[in-house]
Amino acid sequence: MKTVNRSPLLAWLAFTICVTATAAETSIHTYRLPDGAMRPQAAVDASGRVHIVHQSGKARGELFYVTHDPEKLSFSAPIAVLQDAKAMAAGFNMTVSPKGRVHVITRPNPQYSKRAMGEEAYQAMFQSKQRFFVLRYMLHSRLNDAGTAFERETNLVGETIGFEGVGAVTVHPKTGFVHAFWAGQTEPGPEMVRDLYMATSTDEGAHWSQPAKLDIDIEGNCRCCPIQATIDAEGVMHVIHRNSVKTSATTWDKDTFLLSSVDDGQNWTKQLVQKWENCGCPGAPYSMAQGPKDVVFGFQTRGVASFAHALDPTASVAAPDSGNATSRSVVAVNKRGEVLFCWIEAQDVVWQLYDAKNEPMVDKCGRLKGVAAKWSQAALATQANDDFLLYYDGSIGH
Repeated sequence: MKTVNRSPLLAWLAFTICVTATAAETSIHTYRLPDGAMRPQAAVDASGRVHIVHQSGKARGELFYVTHDPEKLSFSAPIAVLQDAKAMAAGFNMTVSPKGRVHVITRPNPQYSKRAMGEEAYQAMFQSKQRFFVLRYMLHSRLNDAGTAFERETNLVGETIGFEGVGAVTVHPKTGFVHAFWAGQTEPGPEMVRDLYMATSTDEGAHWSQPAKLDIDIEGNCRCCPIQATIDAEGVMHVIHRNSVKTSATTWDKDTFLLSSVDDGQNWTKQLVQKWENCGCPGAPYSMAQGPKDVVFGFQTRGVASFAHALDPTASVAAPDSGNATSRSVVAVNKRGEVLFCWIEAQDVVWQLYDAKNEPMVDKCGRLKGVAAKWSQAALATQANDDFLLYYDGSIGH
């Protein structure tokens, strides 16, 4: 047997590396949002700065943007996201470029349609059987170069119509192009004939291409369910959505599908994630996060919140059964491949940390009782040291 002699220095280094590797446990830090903020979303840029967009708890439909410095335990002064659609946001999604440019996509409420269409045209459609199709706007807002204000919002969707859920916006990690996705149609009709559309900006959201229909049969799209999208480190586009297949006069199958494209949206594949038979209108949002190996996404089926990986989308992990319905899944992933999975039970914000093998980690869970406003969720961010940040509503409970 061969004997290896180590110098004291090498032995000390080996011990130090071992201790460092085993001692640095992942922590989850929770923060209450300021000024009654609610329904937050968060993203982190390449410098580690946390960007948060949230709805105001004081003015229905108003969106604000803040940044957060965990070391200083402080939030920046809020900046209004919307100008023309001020106080008219019915839903939104956000992302941030590696350079720190924040992009927000907003579906405004009917008041915006009335102003944009004109009173006469709006009333004629609203009072007809096509009243739903006054919802024909999806707005993009971006942070200006100085980071001091949001520029005036732009309608992305061209002649497409029929929105109740909101679209998604994401930035390509290699090209820096901004891509927006939404579900809609070009003529009034049932949600079962809806398609998915994409628009692209090659100049950080200053100008946008005309909408292009995705070349794939999505089997309709649940009108009230927001979609979500991201682009992974290899440039693969991923969109998650809920289809709509009518099964009776009052019921639909509304299954979750993951769509993917390896060629910048020219061709798409789809994978069934989970079925939801005999469903009405769930209004269930999705979330997505980029991990070291693949994309992780959160979703909901039949009152159960779950998460799964794009590499194996049918191998989902459900929230622990507490006897209560679980909803509004949010996920974040660190460089270790650990997944922080967060969901809502009634008005409680609940979370559990999972290791890279999707096993729950002991004593890495928590619950904040009564802090979630109606239809709200937490927001998650990942730090460079692999810790997680969890943001929750500042409007109630405290």
